[in-house]
Amino acid sequence: MSEPAPVELAFELEGRQITCRVLRARRRTYALRVSADGGLELRVPQRLAAHRWPGLLVRHRRWIVGQLERLAQTPPPPPATFGPGSRQRFLGQAHPLRLTQGRTQVALTDVGFSVRVRAPETPSLVARALDGWYRSQAQALLPPRLSVLAETLPWLRRPTVKAPRVVRLRSRWGSCASDGRITLNLGLVLLAPDLIDYVLLHELCHLREMNHGPRFYALLAAVVPDFRERQAVLRAERPWHPTSI
Repeated sequence: MSEPAPVELAFELEGRQITCRVLRARRRTYALRVSADGGLELRVPQRLAAHRWPGLLVRHRRWIVGQLERLAQTPPPPPATFGPGSRQRFLGQAHPLRLTQGRTQVALTDVGFSVRVRAPETPSLVARALDGWYRSQAQALLPPRLSVLAETLPWLRRPTVKAPRVVRLRSRWGSCASDGRITLNLGLVLLAPDLIDYVLLHELCHLREMNHGPRFYALLAAVVPDFRERQAVLRAERPWHPTSI
């Protein structure tokens, strides 16, 4: 049985007009989050009456305002550039870009990214070539790494770990649905390996605790003792598209 469609809930909070996306899911508790682009999302149990939703938002009004203010003070990431010598990221490292003309091909060597396209002076063609390379790398690296990390969790039964979806997400690094299917942002391959592992372990912990309550964070701390430090670094890394096309 599919989950109900999201509901848009508009309300006023300390003089601000805010819209919250409410998703009803098969869960026991509610969860509230503010995405990197300022979107507010509330996940609630399916049987929780709609007239109770605004009360949850009012209860956490100080937290919501604080998160929105923090985002407002965070400078946006610089626009991506794809000219010769520009730095392109992969696994936490920045590599210089070298462009040549010819049939589309992308390779990462000891001296940086080598990208060949029919019109290297056209940024959109370079971006599209890099995007395809990032996609293939994400598909090749992220699912196997998720499986490796799952094997380290003694409380996780192997049949519960389904093959993850690897797609481009607008505002999340990853998510875990109520049916146990994990979705990963293909842009993860731009991050350092320890941050990638943090995101993957975070989602694996949701297979046992489908919430962000005390038991979830106790579970996460047991597998990632320095998760707060990694979380702080990750907050400075807004989920963004590997390339702008």
